[in-house]
Amino acid sequence: MNSKKDEGKQRNTKGRFRLRELVYHNTFVFVCSLITAVVGWFVMAAGSDRNGSYVVQNVPVNISLSARAEEEGLRVFNASYDTVDIEVSGSSSITRALTAEDFEVSVTLNPTSTKLTGNTTQKLSAQVKCVKRNAVSDYDIVSVSPEEITLEYDRFKETALKIEPDLTYTAATGFYPGTPVLSVEQVKVSGPESAVNKAVRAAVSYNAADPLREFGEWHCPLRLFDQDSQELADLESLYLTTDVEEVQVTVPVTPKKTVPLQVTTAHAPSSFSSSRITISPEAIELTGSAETLGTVTEIRLDTIIDFAELDLDQRSASYTMEIPVPAGTKDITNPGSNTLSQATVTVNLNGYRTNTVTVPESNVQLLNAPTGSLEAQLSSRSLEVVLAGPEAQVSKLTGDSVTVQVDMSNMEVRAGMMEAPATVAISGSAGEACWVLGAYTVTLAIQDVRTQSVSSQMGSEAALAAAPPAA
Repeated sequence: MNSKKDEGKQRNTKGRFRLRELVYHNTFVFVCSLITAVVGWFVMAAGSDRNGSYVVQNVPVNISLSARAEEEGLRVFNASYDTVDIEVSGSSSITRALTAEDFEVSVTLNPTSTKLTGNTTQKLSAQVKCVKRNAVSDYDIVSVSPEEITLEYDRFKETALKIEPDLTYTAATGFYPGTPVLSVEQVKVSGPESAVNKAVRAAVSYNAADPLREFGEWHCPLRLFDQDSQELADLESLYLTTDVEEVQVTVPVTPKKTVPLQVTTAHAPSSFSSSRITISPEAIELTGSAETLGTVTEIRLDTIIDFAELDLDQRSASYTMEIPVPAGTKDITNPGSNTLSQATVTVNLNGYRTNTVTVPESNVQLLNAPTGSLEAQLSSRSLEVVLAGPEAQVSKLTGDSVTVQVDMSNMEVRAGMMEAPATVAISGSAGEACWVLGAYTVTLAIQDVRTQSVSSQMGSEAALAAAPPAA
């Protein structure tokens, strides 16, 4: 009896082991999963034709202008929304396949008045229009969100502004910073007319911390300013655009040198004090390459002051002279304004007087007089000369203190009377303080010696013929 019970238990145990093995068998699991999937597909397919709502999101909005708005030159610069959401209803198999490309959404700027007032953009609320774009139309458009879009509009304007350098920099000692050079000289500003009108000045700014010893180069952002010199900082909010955002600024730096001015005199006595001749300015500043500046030690004014032409009736003589700036250099004496081009030279004649003397014939010399058939002789026996100098010294001079020389070496000499230039000088130590005023000539009589001999001989013969015979 016990053996029969044992056999029954063994059979039950084998049955449980077979069911457990079947559940964990791969083939059994695969078949069950396949059956479940097929049933699920049929269930979903059965419900797929049911109607429902679906939202197509982020559909782009096209903005257009009415004919009147186009004629007035209006332009939309901003819209409160650039996309909308569209709710549709219909068969789920159709609505869930819809995308933004299946719709055409638009708003039109059509203001009741095109008159623009104020200094800001105008605003208008426009109704959103939505239509189906493709042939699949077995669905309905339930709603569009938002239904209205606010448009900001104005006339379009473009203007050009010169870019001004607003820079702060210095040059190290012995160097000169030149005029800044901008990579771009002007900028085009475009956008709403009301905003463009606010931009009256364009500039680039930079503050160099250290003195410059060589050229400076900086990349500076462009800045716009209104008529009150307030910066238009947020261009995006004003819907302004520029064709330049950054400008490269280059500042050339070259060596500089202070160079004295000098004046040239003629016929000045050796003891005439240089302190009596003043030049304003005394010196100018030059800039250029180090090599060029190294060759410049002074600048000599072009005009010569001739003491023989001074007017001693005046206490001083003043001259305005051009300053010859050496080639390869630049005058930077007055940076930021017109550079100096002229200097004023003043000769102090206070205490100087004139004295007119008569030079005797004995003090007049003919140098390199003609020889041969021609002979030169003074036509006058004396020459009046005007002398100048310190009153105490010039008043003591006489004609004997003066020598006159007439050099005939380069003269074309013919028989007759002629004027010859004379060199007049003060002899002795008096010439160190005094000088001769004016230019002088002497009259010479040029005679043909041969003609004179013939005339003398004929006169002698005539005298003999006229004499009475001897008794």
